[in-house]
Amino acid sequence: MKKSILSLLAVAAILVNSASLNAQEKGGKTDPAKAMVTQFMKQLEKAELKDEETAKIKDMFEKVAKEVAAKRSQSGITADILKKRTEASKAAKEAGKKGKELQAAAEAAMGLTPDQTKVFKETEETLGKVRVEIGKLLTAEQLAKMPEQAQNAFKEKSGKGKKANK
Repeated sequence: MKKSILSLLAVAAILVNSASLNAQEKGGKTDPAKAMVTQFMKQLEKAELKDEETAKIKDMFEKVAKEVAAKRSQSGITADILKKRTEASKAAKEAGKKGKELQAAAEAAMGLTPDQTKVFKETEETLGKVRVEIGKLLTAEQLAKMPEQAQNAFKEKSGKGKKANK
């Protein structure tokens, strides 16, 4: 279960980072927070949200994305570093790596300092928490319309200090 959660987080981060990188390649500088929000909202398209739901969710994620982008920028985590992670993750997947092994390969390619690693993990955790909060706003029908990988990203994770229901 934890391996699938880690791989889901890695994939979600890759998608967010890819959106940022694509926007930068097309027009120079882009706002990383806006790119994160755009990519995140694309994940929700199949859920067929009402306009009010879309606005509320976008607002929730926008606030967190701005915070995450600011923290990453302040710590020196650049688009180039995130691009290395995306490329390494893709290569590791193609090599058959999954879960923690995939995550480790992607993180190693980033070449982060210990402080940057701490910030990166904190920001990934922050993004995960807001996804769970947003998932609580979605109906079972809306979640069911989304791919399984996206559905899992919106579910509460059983992790540190929590007992998994088995």
